Amino acid sequence: MKRYALIAGLLGAAVCADTQAQPRGHQLPDNLTQISAHVWAIEGGSPAIGIVVGKKATLIVDNGLGTPNGKIVLDAARKLSTKGQKLYLTTTHYHAEHATGDGAFPPDTVLVRPRVQQAELEAEGQKLIDIFAGRSPEDKELLQGMTYLKPAVLFDSDYRLDLGDVTVRIAWFGPAHTRGDEVVMIEPDSVLISGDVVQNKAAPYFYCAECTPASWLAVVDKIAAQFHPKIIVPDHSPMGDASLVTETRAFTATLAARIAALKAEGKSAEETGKIVTAEMQAKYPDWGSLNRLQLGVTHAYAQ
Repeated sequence: MKRYALIAGLLGAAVCADTQAQPRGHQLPDNLTQISAHVWAIEGGSPAIGIVVGKKATLIVDNGLGTPNGKIVLDAARKLSTKGQKLYLTTTHYHAEHATGDGAFPPDTVLVRPRVQQAELEAEGQKLIDIFAGRSPEDKELLQGMTYLKPAVLFDSDYRLDLGDVTVRIAWFGPAHTRGDEVVMIEPDSVLISGDVVQNKAAPYFYCAECTPASWLAVVDKIAAQFHPKIIVPDHSPMGDASLVTETRAFTATLAARIAALKAEGKSAEETGKIVTAEMQAKYPDWGSLNRLQLGVTHAYAQ
């Protein structure tokens, strides 16, 4: 790695050896940030990649778009780990930029994933690969020859890993962005890798048919009840503290309540989408992706 940064305390100042060029397409940048005693991240590559290092084993959370990105992730993990250390891999959800770097990983990598996420990947993974490959020549090249690892562990709702001197909890709480979203809590470090479920000033994207503001709110409520992170690492936005959970909950609760109220008034899904989009843009002017709320409205009306 050419760039290293250290976060001191909660979200201290980063110390960088040099500045990297912006990645093209979904090419991951060559950087590494230490977040806590056991957690590092490759940031700014959409998604962020988490690496959790213990005395006995290392866990990688997401591995990027295609085998070349997977190699960047694997090389970073190997530099942080003891030679011969057991390697675990998990993915926050099945979308291609999170879960198609498997081809770089050795066959003895232990892939851990929610059962529902694996079913979603098997049903829809190729569609997402085709979508990403069609977005740019760079992404198409990254996806050339990609292969998937076979999961070694499939779990229903909760799985715990002991990496030696650090314990990790991987949890599936229900549909939010996708059916199979998971979050990863590094317990002794109070770090939550939140995937797409908790972002920093980015509106929810309700990708699956079961994904509604109400279902997303239920997931965030479970996160708030069961986890108490000091640092949150989202997939597509800057790191933050526990306030990101509170902000995501407030946004999603407001959206769910307004959709329910407008539906009760007899408004169509299209009318409601326009109304809530305008309202949320006015209330959250510094949030991104607010133009995608119609999908959540459509799914809510179909329930």
